[in-house]
Amino acid sequence: MTSWLLIPAFLAAGIVLYGYWRGRNRLWVLLPLLFLYLGAAWAGYDKGRWREREEKTERMLGNYVEVQGKVAALEEEHGALRITLKGNQVWEYGNGGRTEASPIQLPGLLVTMKTSLPMKKVTLRLGQTVRIRGEIQPFSQARNPGEFDSKAYYQAQGLDCRLLGEELVMIDPHQAPVAQRLHLIREWGKEILYRYGEEEDAGIFTAAVLGDKRGVSKEIKTLYQKNGIAHLLAISGLHMSFVGIFLYRILRKAGLGYGGSGLAGMVLIFLYGLLTGGGPSVMRAAMMMSTGFLASYLGRTYDLLSSASLALLFLAFQSPLLITQGGFQLSFGAVFAIGWVSPVIADWIGKEKPLAAAVSASFAIQVVTMPVLLYHFYQIPLYSIFLNLLVIPLMGGVLCSGFGTIILGSLSPVMGVFAAGTGHYILALYEFLCRKVAALPGDSLTTGRPGAARMTAYGLLLMVGLVSLTLTGKNQGEADGEEGAETAKEEGNGTKREKKKEKEKKQRQKQKQGLRGSSYLGKLLILFAMYCLCILFFRPDPVHGLEALFLDVGQGDGILLRTERYAVLVDGGSSSKKSLGEYTLEPCLKSLGVSVIHYAFISHGDLDHLSGVEYLLDSCDDIRIENLMLPYHGREDKSLIRMADLAKKRGTKVRYLAGGERIQVGRLGIACLYPNIWDVPENTNEESEVLKMDYGNCHMLFTGDMGEAGEERLLQRPMETRLLGEVNVLKTAHHGSRYSSSQAFLNAIKPRWAVISYGEGNSYGHPHEEVLERLENQKTEVLKTGVSGAVKMWTDGEMVRFTSFIDGDGFSRYN
Repeated sequence: MTSWLLIPAFLAAGIVLYGYWRGRNRLWVLLPLLFLYLGAAWAGYDKGRWREREEKTERMLGNYVEVQGKVAALEEEHGALRITLKGNQVWEYGNGGRTEASPIQLPGLLVTMKTSLPMKKVTLRLGQTVRIRGEIQPFSQARNPGEFDSKAYYQAQGLDCRLLGEELVMIDPHQAPVAQRLHLIREWGKEILYRYGEEEDAGIFTAAVLGDKRGVSKEIKTLYQKNGIAHLLAISGLHMSFVGIFLYRILRKAGLGYGGSGLAGMVLIFLYGLLTGGGPSVMRAAMMMSTGFLASYLGRTYDLLSSASLALLFLAFQSPLLITQGGFQLSFGAVFAIGWVSPVIADWIGKEKPLAAAVSASFAIQVVTMPVLLYHFYQIPLYSIFLNLLVIPLMGGVLCSGFGTIILGSLSPVMGVFAAGTGHYILALYEFLCRKVAALPGDSLTTGRPGAARMTAYGLLLMVGLVSLTLTGKNQGEADGEEGAETAKEEGNGTKREKKKEKEKKQRQKQKQGLRGSSYLGKLLILFAMYCLCILFFRPDPVHGLEALFLDVGQGDGILLRTERYAVLVDGGSSSKKSLGEYTLEPCLKSLGVSVIHYAFISHGDLDHLSGVEYLLDSCDDIRIENLMLPYHGREDKSLIRMADLAKKRGTKVRYLAGGERIQVGRLGIACLYPNIWDVPENTNEESEVLKMDYGNCHMLFTGDMGEAGEERLLQRPMETRLLGEVNVLKTAHHGSRYSSSQAFLNAIKPRWAVISYGEGNSYGHPHEEVLERLENQKTEVLKTGVSGAVKMWTDGEMVRFTSFIDGDGFSRYN
């Protein structure tokens, strides 16, 4: 929260300096500082409130409770009914019924109920008061870099936790008439869209017109997002402007005056915003549109930046946590880019030039929102600036088709099908363009999440560039004015000129127009060069030293090592996270700017060591694995054979690794100690590659799921035993199982640090107490992913530093 407040602090400081420079009234100049401090105070107060709410929630987690609250939202998805309850009272509930203690107040709950559960023939309506019994569960928190933080997202919406509902009873059947009517209209419109449109088209129509994106196929979402046009699927300023202007013009043509049209337009646009879900971006657009109607009624000039600032003030007052959300930042970033940066660029290139407005707006949005886009999504669609110039003008046709299908389809099935067919061809064109652009070389660039220092430097450079363009445009305007004055003076003084001189003058004018045309093209090339420089500015830096990230994959293993520009992955699977690759491994790699994994080692063929890597080979086009290193003794394993086939289809080299082989990756040396070719492992776990990583005086040992039998064999070999004695960082075998990490093995290694990867609350009881006691006897510092989330180690070859993702605590030590 504090770091995000630095952004308005810098903006306020810039406004103050600008005001003094222009000689404005000091009271007005200092007003931004007043709002900044008031905002900081309100954010601090809100943070304190949330701290109290979290404490209440933690006391109730895992308990069976009874909740009474009002229904604020309803939706059914994948056979489950989701209910948002507001203004809740929560009691603990046991065998004897509800406790007599005072209820705990939890303002917002997200209830999930299976539709097959008995609800005593209750038909829910918005605004009704219900009583639900079930188990309180927390929202999941990000435990790895790049993971989606559900807790932060739902807290920004005012929700405290989840409730797995098992029984529902109606308390007060009185409903909220307006909200319920809007809900029914939304469901009615959705039903018509799916009745007369093709299923894929209807999903997009429903998202763009009614704000419900659940029907959009995963393939289309991914395709639009990769090409930078996913904003078309969300209700945004573009959609609200289209609806608002359409309604306002209809009201004016109906005979209403400016006041009546503006007031009715404000009411209708807010109702439409609530109908589509009332998200922050929607309400921002509704507030701005209403401000425009009010300005028209009062006969005042509408100012885009002022109306956006007013909307920002209201929304941030309602929930300061909204300013940390990516969608909120992108929405307001795009508005401020159009209202502040775009006019500067348009003045510089010439407003009268063809496509000047579209080019300046597109460029402004791209460069202003680029750091926000990278901070939350880690990639830049390189061709999106050009693709948006083609697809945005056609979005009005999609909206007309969607609204037309609902309106005309309610009157005639033939007209409904016709209206849906109009938008079908535009959507087909969108898909065609996206697939063609995605096939171009370098369609997206993975840069990772930029740090605060880089984002600040980018902002300062952007400010310098805009000031330069402003001064250049001003000088050019002054020069054109002087030239026009001289021309007028010559025309006024001259009476008669020879025909020859007139021809020469016309020739000079033609040459001048040609030069201006070439100047326009030159400026477009300069803008393109600036766009490329902005992208290069965020190119990820090489890693200095060695960074090892022990991912929290639940019940499984996954370690990422980075040095210089190399990336090495050791395992990457989980038996508790079914979509590990999609929701943990891929976003983590992208957030760190990793698009190429030079070596991926799979210790053995168990699912909890390979499922995420299998996803990267099968379904992830943005991350490429150059070399897949499989265990020599797992060549007949079906899961490893499948992985080898996937790798070959992707052009990945497959190599089977055995003891005695070594690989050098920059300064990082990787040696396989066990099992050798002649070894005969007893089971899959004993096939595990034992890898020793050497970087200067830092030596790490990764043992997969090797058991005591393999440890004994390894200790019987003098050369390997000598190498084991160098190890100071141990990745504990088999998630801390009692059948691994024997006392003799730990005595040979004497590790300074040990990392245990396991899933919190797993059914195996990992890590076992016996192992923890052995490590404690060795005076080994133990780090647990089940407690700390991802564990990061950094070393320069001499100093070793550990930090944990959740609490950030760290320490360092010299070997």
